[in-house]
Amino acid sequence: LSYFHCRLIACHYSFSLLQLNHFIGMFGCVVPIAFLFFLSNTDASSFDTKQIYQNPLSHGFGEDIDWVKWEDAVEMAMEVDKPIFLLIHKSWCHACKALKKTFQQSNARKAFKQLSEYFIMVNTEDDDEPYEEEYRPDGKYIPRVLFLDKNGDLLPQFKNKKAEYKNYAYYYSSPADVLNSMKDVLRHYDIDVPEMKKGPKLKSNKSVEEKSEEEEKEIKKEESKKNSKSDSIKKEESKKSSKSDAVKKEKSKKSSKSEL
Repeated sequence: LSYFHCRLIACHYSFSLLQLNHFIGMFGCVVPIAFLFFLSNTDASSFDTKQIYQNPLSHGFGEDIDWVKWEDAVEMAMEVDKPIFLLIHKSWCHACKALKKTFQQSNARKAFKQLSEYFIMVNTEDDDEPYEEEYRPDGKYIPRVLFLDKNGDLLPQFKNKKAEYKNYAYYYSSPADVLNSMKDVLRHYDIDVPEMKKGPKLKSNKSVEEKSEEEEKEIKKEESKKNSKSDSIKKEESKKSSKSDAVKKEKSKKSSKSEL
């Protein structure tokens, strides 16, 4: 090739490289601009924080609680010297769902969050439940709340004092009863909790047993009323029968006189 042809080819490739650099520069600007345009047209409210972060260990009992796995609970409790809160429940259990719903109330949520900071918090769902007999002190019923020491041993004295059923001492249906038991455990360990000094124990709803006793009293009252009514009716009937007997006697006397 001649010198002229070599210069022509070199100029051609130089021009191509300039075009490529120009294209890359334009493309590099377009991508960030397009990304900013996409963000500006996206509604921020459409992002759900639960989609960004969700604690799979909460099982609906509170994203703000520091739940831990059961297999890690004892080790963590020994490290920080805290008792263990163990809630055992099932996803298909209606009573468990009811307890979960009541815990979503604002007052209960706040107190539960505050007291939970003094425990290693564990809630097991379905097959995550520990199957040692120690954690089934009076049966496999659910939901049940157990309090354990830092070694994972059951503290049997901390039960639901207002249990609905006498044979299910660790069954809880009211957040107030759960919170009161948590406070009892903290008192047992002489753990100073500022929130516990603000007021007396929370009042829970009346238990099924208390309700049944009241209903029984009402039934007895109704029965006594019915009995008194029936007694008065019997008295009236006896009066009527006595009057009819007297009338019969008078008639018999008159008939005997007429025969004479």
